[in-house]
Amino acid sequence: MDNKIFSASNWKKLVSEEREQRQNREFFFKIADPGKYEIWADIGCGPGFFTLPLAQKVTKVFAIDISNEMLGICKRRAEEQQLENIEYIKSEGVVISLEDDSVDDVLLVNVFHELQERSKVVKELNRILKLNGHAFIIDWKYEKMDFGPPLEHRVTIQEVTRDLATNGFTFVQSWDIYEIDYVLEFKKM
Repeated sequence: MDNKIFSASNWKKLVSEEREQRQNREFFFKIADPGKYEIWADIGCGPGFFTLPLAQKVTKVFAIDISNEMLGICKRRAEEQQLENIEYIKSEGVVISLEDDSVDDVLLVNVFHELQERSKVVKELNRILKLNGHAFIIDWKYEKMDFGPPLEHRVTIQEVTRDLATNGFTFVQSWDIYEIDYVLEFKKM
């Protein structure tokens, strides 16, 4: 297994109260303003930390992950909350099994630094997003910390912006709402 990928055996850390304190989802939802009639894709959904509350706000969420185990945990947690508007998709490498122009917005939370072929994934984001759709990237700030992945695994804001700008996206805005993560918004043009 790639040493940059978060182990499914540690999934409870991804839905802990500690994570809610450091990455309050409502802060993100205030800026992203997910609409009732929108379709979102949560790429690297894990156990559904963002997926489940997002599903309460929009028409549909595609929960996408490379791990069958994480998808199963996400599904079980959604069923416990009686959420029925989530579709679970196993990602095979860089290919995202969705139709062209099929989602309004995409979200990648603490995933971008794990990607081996970022440019190919960004091209897939562009393909599945509708025109003028938004890509939200939340990832670890490029700072040395005692928490999170090592610095050499992290990706700078400049690298993320370059990766998206060279693949059909325009930078919209960044928000400093989290202490240890940046939040970037891009628009498909």
